[in-house]
Amino acid sequence: MERHPDTGEWEPADVDMVIHQWQATLQTMAGQFLAEAQLVPAQLRELSDAYRRSRPKIAPVEYVTGTQAINERIAAAVRGASEELLSAQASGPRPAHVLAASYVQDMAALERGLVLRTIYLPSVRGDEPTARWARTVTERGAEIRTSRHLSRMIIIDRRLAVTSVLTRGEPDPVAVDRAVFITDETVVQLLVAAWERDWARAQPWDGVDAGVTLTQLQRDILEGIGRGLEQEDVAAELHVSRRTVANRLSELREATGSRNIAQLMYWYGLHCDQV
Repeated sequence: MERHPDTGEWEPADVDMVIHQWQATLQTMAGQFLAEAQLVPAQLRELSDAYRRSRPKIAPVEYVTGTQAINERIAAAVRGASEELLSAQASGPRPAHVLAASYVQDMAALERGLVLRTIYLPSVRGDEPTARWARTVTERGAEIRTSRHLSRMIIIDRRLAVTSVLTRGEPDPVAVDRAVFITDETVVQLLVAAWERDWARAQPWDGVDAGVTLTQLQRDILEGIGRGLEQEDVAAELHVSRRTVANRLSELREATGSRNIAQLMYWYGLHCDQV
């Protein structure tokens, strides 16, 4: 109800106008709350640092078992990050629900001003959901690269590193349901150096695959292998070294996300008329 400006009598208010005003008020409040929430980690950084320093009994290396427990610990650490997130995803394209959770987490980190750099295996270049995620986050300032040479890890503010637990004598040395959380300064810095080395030799990717263009030498090598020749025979036929053939094949495997020569030849069979 509202008073008429002339008669002063109460009369029904314009419902559409009230809804619009109410919506505008809530949107303004939401924006203010979101802006305040983004400032919380930086505002409480000194308190967080003091809290960590006051707990000398925290183990510098801690093992966590169970996928849910691991994910919850990582999510909590990421929410508390204030500077940088470095990660290497060594499992190829991630399931849709995992990618969706990562999208929410990554966008929140970017909105807080964090530096975000991620290394993926080359196989993600052919995965559209991952490519869509990559296009979105790179537009917001994230950096993504792909490489066949990487070790699975997440490094938060260069203070906490999370990596897989390796087992001895198992067919698969990576224990997928166990992770180790490391806060020892020296070990973390060693892992940062290893990650930076992997990053330096990885190929930039923004979610848009420009395709692969073959040189004539690369095409001749693939055609020779397609005829059943060994790499040594291909090198002799083309009058190049065995190392040259191996290097060109390695480059193509990297560019196409192929794990071996068989996958590379399958890719070439599908794309030979396009490249």
